Amino acid sequence: MKNIYQPDLVTKEACKWLSGSGSYTGPEPRANHGLIPLLSRELGLNGVNLQATAMWFKQEQILRKVLGKINNAGIVLWAVKGFDLSRSVYPFPGGRPMCDADLFIEEKNRQEIMSIFLEDGWTKGSPGDGVFTSGIVSEMKMFKQGLMAELHTHIFYFPATFPGKLPYDLFESGRLLEPGVRGFAWHNALLLVIIHMITNTSIRPVWWVDVHLLCNKITEENRWDEFLINANRTNLCSVIAKPLETALNELTSEVPIWVIKALQYQKNDREDIIEKLKTGQKVPTLLNIRYLVGWKKISWSFALLWLLVIGKNPLKKE
Repeated sequence: MKNIYQPDLVTKEACKWLSGSGSYTGPEPRANHGLIPLLSRELGLNGVNLQATAMWFKQEQILRKVLGKINNAGIVLWAVKGFDLSRSVYPFPGGRPMCDADLFIEEKNRQEIMSIFLEDGWTKGSPGDGVFTSGIVSEMKMFKQGLMAELHTHIFYFPATFPGKLPYDLFESGRLLEPGVRGFAWHNALLLVIIHMITNTSIRPVWWVDVHLLCNKITEENRWDEFLINANRTNLCSVIAKPLETALNELTSEVPIWVIKALQYQKNDREDIIEKLKTGQKVPTLLNIRYLVGWKKISWSFALLWLLVIGKNPLKKE
């Protein structure tokens, strides 16, 4: 079985280069390697560098208008993953390409934010208003001019399957990126990146670089205590320890060994949910039904039954 917690040599050398002041001395990456944009300057690929930077600038400009309107409404959005890290920890924004813009929102602002997006000419994608506004799923995809923005209220697509709690200070601290848009505090930004990683069956090279750079930021600000407190709340401690151990041993990231040991010591009986979430498209939806409560469980069960009756596949995560 493939070990997903094993970054390739290009990724390892790229992380070493980012931690130092010299030049990249690793092997030349294959043409489709995910770190080509990041290494484009080092490799003399000026065209790639220009294209990556231009693409990032275009994506930012498409978003800027709607973000300004949300700011004018007195609402704060939280950038997560690429939309935050590309301009806060990478050497240049285009070095961390975005497939989409991930934005975290507080549930109380869900309806108003969606309305502002629609007024700005964005269109809604899956999964539809009902399951998003009710909290059954945590993600709404919005589209405009070829860009997809994902509005998230939770790091798990099906929040009911999350075995623990999100950081207590998630929306209480952070970094100002631009008016109305904040980045999570470093310790929480890393935690959300790792939770996203561990729910996937493969890990993109750029995610390892995200982890590496964030670990170094937390060490710089001496905030590993806060990371550990919030990691404990997730009930995913020993699973979270795996990519951190790789970051320390393979990427030479600045991760205290005591943090890894403390995480490995705390094992919860619901950590196996991560492996279940990776086993196929059917399992996440079934797990969601299992952990939903009250009217959400009843309504979701009836909705799935109806989709089966009319011949649609209700077990596919869009």
